[in-house]
Amino acid sequence: MPAIQNSSKRMMMSLISFLCHGTWRFEKAYDTIYKGQNKSRCFAAIVKEAFGDEFPEETETYSFVTATELNQMARHLQLKEGHCLADLACGRGGPGMWLARHTRASLFGVDISKEAVATATRRIPDFDLEGRAAFTTGTFYGTGLKTGSCDGAISVDALWLAPDRARALAEIHRILKPDGRFVFTSWDGNIPFMPADHRQCLGDAGFDVEVYEETRGWLERQLAVYEGVLKSKDQLIREMGKRCAMPIIKEARSTPPVIEKSTRIFVAARKR
Repeated sequence: MPAIQNSSKRMMMSLISFLCHGTWRFEKAYDTIYKGQNKSRCFAAIVKEAFGDEFPEETETYSFVTATELNQMARHLQLKEGHCLADLACGRGGPGMWLARHTRASLFGVDISKEAVATATRRIPDFDLEGRAAFTTGTFYGTGLKTGSCDGAISVDALWLAPDRARALAEIHRILKPDGRFVFTSWDGNIPFMPADHRQCLGDAGFDVEVYEETRGWLERQLAVYEGVLKSKDQLIREMGKRCAMPIIKEARSTPPVIEKSTRIFVAARKR
């Protein structure tokens, strides 16, 4: 039965990838997105206009994390110099590197996209993290990190991509030291395989939830980004090329009806 359920989940996630990005595999979709983002000034301008003072300029992230949320993450992670931070589904590495520099921790980033990992690695000098940051391909289920090797872990707007939450949270629990914090943003409800509330699955995985709250102004910002993408789609295609721009444009078209019935959350949990 679990094998059948997991196969069903994989098929559903492939369908979601196709509907949102026009390709059956999230790995391929995000490789294409990050290649396009590397070429586009327009996309960053769209996000900056939507976020205003909350735009985390240096991070150049393909997420909806704000400057306030990054500072919240730093506070709740309770990292010190010499500690190790894992960034799961790190993308191009910006939020994790910002946090590592801010807290003086070392950083290990994992992402399914080879393009993201390559870009994140090139950006290490931009954050003065030479010798303190490394990136590799991996998944929520297989990080490649040793048991109990991390003092903290983050994930920014990506946990919904792991349909087997129990398995993903078990891996995060495994890599953390006792009392290590897992701090993340994601969405509750209206996304296949995501719960209406994450607290139960966090508790079942061995975490005590310390903070659980809706992020302020998230819906207005996210919808503004999608509106900006659709208004600027011709420019995005010129800058990125059609192949790289279309996954972003497809997401902007398909996601608003989903998120209007969802809640974006900020969570800090401690490993028991």
